[in-house]
Amino acid sequence: MAEEALWNDPGEPATYIRYKGIWDMQDMYETIADWFRKRKYKFHERVYKHKHPSPYGVERQYVWEAQRNETEYIQVQYNLFVHTYDAHDIEVVKPDGTKKIFTKGRIWIELKAKLNTDWEKRWTEKSFYASLKNFYNKYIIRKNFMQGWIPKMRYELYELQAMLKSRLKMESDEYEHMHSSGVNRRY
Repeated sequence: MAEEALWNDPGEPATYIRYKGIWDMQDMYETIADWFRKRKYKFHERVYKHKHPSPYGVERQYVWEAQRNETEYIQVQYNLFVHTYDAHDIEVVKPDGTKKIFTKGRIWIELKAKLNTDWEKRWTEKSFYASLKNFYNKYIIRKNFMQGWIPKMRYELYELQAMLKSRLKMESDEYEHMHSSGVNRRY
């Protein structure tokens, strides 16, 4: 039974980003939407919740979904869950003198990717069709799952995660180990 579930709708384990600091929420939203549009995905904002502000700040939840139909049988789906805590809008003056609104607080991002088989629900009418679907997934297009769609989906998921980390400035712009082997190294 567990093997059957594997071949019905394979997906990737969720990846997470947790960050505390200052970020540009509008830029992050536009970057994510643009990233999906460039790859021919349909991007939808399913949920936007703005909870009543506490003394610490605002709490917001976003649920975004992106889908692309690979074939008439396979659909790639990404789910993004973004939750901000203790968020305050702050005005930042850039080095060129312009002012921009940023968000200060904590953010939690969950990224999931999944392959939906039979996304049009053609093979769910009868149990015979369900067994044919299971056979088709296990023996006929298994190689396409393992060598084609799943590695591509995994690569795109980690590419999206890396892009979000660079937007949040979580990655260093410089080579941080450049000065680690100096003469005056102390522990």
